[in-house]
Amino acid sequence: MRKLILTLGLFFGAITASEAQVMSIYDADFDQGNPLDCGVLGAGGTNFVDIAGNYLANTNETITFCPDLTQGTKVSIAFGINIGYEFNIDPSDTMYIYDGPTTASPLLAAINSATNPTGGNFQASFASNPTGCLTVRFVSNGASEGTGWFAKVACGNLAQPFFPHLEAFVNGGSTNQLNPIDTGYVNVCLGDSILLVAKPDFPYSLAASGYGYPQTLTNVTYEWTIGGVGTLPVSNDSVWFVPPARQGYFVDLKITDIFPQPARITAKVRVSQLPLFTGTGPVDDTVCLGLNTQLIGGVTAQDTVGVEIPGGTFEVGGTFAGLTFLPDGSGAEYETSVNMSGLGGANVTSIADFESICLDIEHSFIGDLEIILTCPSGIEVSLMNTYDGGGFGVELVPGGCAGSNQVLGNDTDNDGGAPGMPVETYCFDPSAINGAICDNLGTTIPNSSGLDMIIPGTYEPDGNFADFIGCPLEGNWTITVRDNQSIDDGYIFQWGILFNASLYPNAETYQNVITSDFWSANPTIISGQSDTALIVQPVISGPLNYTYNVVDDFGCEYDTTVVLFALPQPTIFGDTAACNYNFFVSGTSSYAGGVWSVSAADTNISFLPNATAANPQIVTSTAGTYTISYTDNACNTVISSDINFIEWAWTILPNDTLVCLNSATVINAYAAPQNQSIVWNTGETTPSITITTPGTYIVTVGNVCNSYSDTIVLTNKICDIEAPNVMVLSSTQGNDKFYLDYNGLKEFTCYIKNRWGNLIYSYNDPSNPWDGKDKNGNIVEEGVYFYLIKATLDNDEELIKHGSITLYR
Repeated sequence: MRKLILTLGLFFGAITASEAQVMSIYDADFDQGNPLDCGVLGAGGTNFVDIAGNYLANTNETITFCPDLTQGTKVSIAFGINIGYEFNIDPSDTMYIYDGPTTASPLLAAINSATNPTGGNFQASFASNPTGCLTVRFVSNGASEGTGWFAKVACGNLAQPFFPHLEAFVNGGSTNQLNPIDTGYVNVCLGDSILLVAKPDFPYSLAASGYGYPQTLTNVTYEWTIGGVGTLPVSNDSVWFVPPARQGYFVDLKITDIFPQPARITAKVRVSQLPLFTGTGPVDDTVCLGLNTQLIGGVTAQDTVGVEIPGGTFEVGGTFAGLTFLPDGSGAEYETSVNMSGLGGANVTSIADFESICLDIEHSFIGDLEIILTCPSGIEVSLMNTYDGGGFGVELVPGGCAGSNQVLGNDTDNDGGAPGMPVETYCFDPSAINGAICDNLGTTIPNSSGLDMIIPGTYEPDGNFADFIGCPLEGNWTITVRDNQSIDDGYIFQWGILFNASLYPNAETYQNVITSDFWSANPTIISGQSDTALIVQPVISGPLNYTYNVVDDFGCEYDTTVVLFALPQPTIFGDTAACNYNFFVSGTSSYAGGVWSVSAADTNISFLPNATAANPQIVTSTAGTYTISYTDNACNTVISSDINFIEWAWTILPNDTLVCLNSATVINAYAAPQNQSIVWNTGETTPSITITTPGTYIVTVGNVCNSYSDTIVLTNKICDIEAPNVMVLSSTQGNDKFYLDYNGLKEFTCYIKNRWGNLIYSYNDPSNPWDGKDKNGNIVEEGVYFYLIKATLDNDEELIKHGSITLYR
């Protein structure tokens, strides 16, 4: 024992009563009513012993160590085997350490030199021990004793655990959309805005427990990192994020209290993927007006057609391990791991796969420190090895350099758990140009406590990263810190490993699904409005728009408008008449042309230049009515019209002729069936007219094609000589003589006979009529007389007329 005490003196110098408080297992309790002076405890080396000599047999002693909560919140006890520490408890004896002020508190450990050959470090917990006390009970059974222990009891305001929580509100809503809570997903549409709100819980803060240090929403710092976007330029407890693209985003929130102690929480934002409506639309691009067709939409493979939605991917997010206390230890190893994922199951193929490994770390006296990195398959590579054994134990990684009093970061060299500030970062990169830390032991700067600090920066690891080739990239990558001597402590505030960005294949994906779909109302939908397959019947020609709508499982609405072209039906001329045995078609309308035709029997109809011309000339050799048909190429629609090929209107009248004077004559014009009108120059409109006077008579007939006229000249001829049948010789009315109409006579002879047939008078000048006298000049007797007229007409026809006349005197 004396030798050990001398050793302590060599390392620490004399420890006066005012500098240290040495306690033994037999001392009175430092309970809550008589707490430890945390300030004094932190100033020296070992301060807790068994007794002044080997511990006693058959011992059953208990001592409680409680912190002065105004100075520190938690008690820790460090046992070691070198640098002034001793730990030698026979395996038949046991030291019990309880997490609280009595032996009824939870048991932290039961230790001796068999269970813990190099000792260990034990600290009051936060979760179940608000007092911060540790109770130590030592039991020896007398079978055999060890030399006891020299240990370090310390207390201080250690890092108070706190618990980050995260909420997300979309588009100003009041309901947290993060599902599951804290670390789940926020599902949004492109263009939505997300209010991310940090809601850390500080159960051990000064405000909650009355001791320790304050942890509030306003005295912690926030660092928001969005995978693929980077660290956002805000440090508030809330931040607005509008996803810029249709993909997934890791949300990484790091909250750091004033210790500084970081806590991390991650969540994920998934942006709805744009559906591909490639299978949606009409069965045919076109439909003939008046006909119907089908429009197809759909959302699942069981539907008529599926709406394809591409899978979403996530941008790579950052990852780090949080606070790790590196207390005093004698060969103790402290580990912290980062689980890497999203690397597609690949393996390390080259040292170029590593970008860097960075630690925010502080540690006093690096001369006993070893730091190694272990890949998921167990391969270890040294990052920093400044311990060469020094006679105090076996190296974790042989071949370390002999570091001495240099420190990492702003360590205070003050046990009890107080961290040095500000936090410094040391990175290890296989391609670093300034060598390993062992190559830079002589290059230091003063830290905030005036100690020689290895300059923060990037160093080459002193192991060979090529040893990692073949290791899986995914899984737990572990930092192990081995503290080989019980004289120092420190923290890893956080650490992370960064692989080459090209190694991340965006392995995490997500898939949207359609939850509902419908077609927008349209008056041309005749059935299936609520189905994915519609029947539509356009009522107007031209392009017609139909809109298909879907809603996905994120509540995002999408639509596509498909176009159906309604083909106009063909149009041709209406029923018509044609002249000259031909008809020039005009005004034919057809979307894709067509073919003209007639019945097979109508062989005398021709189409010029051909039957596919839009507006051909239709000719025939025979008048008549023909049905002409047109078959549309696009719709195969047949429409027909009649053409009446009309003959020329014509008629014929009799030849010019002579007619009997003073007689009525009927003139007939030939009524051809194609004649549609007839008119005489006399005004009559009938095929036959009756005339009584000579003259020129013209008839005109016509139809839609032409008009035609014919002429007849009628001249009177004497067919009879008009003679009176009574003569009154005494008359003054003009019938006192035998007057005759003698016009048109070339020669004339009239014979007057009595009733006995005797010729009594004759004359050949019709202008000198018989005056009732005989050839002797005597007036004849009253009575009936007979006449015979022989005449030659102007046309040399001979006329004989005979009759009787009654004569009165």
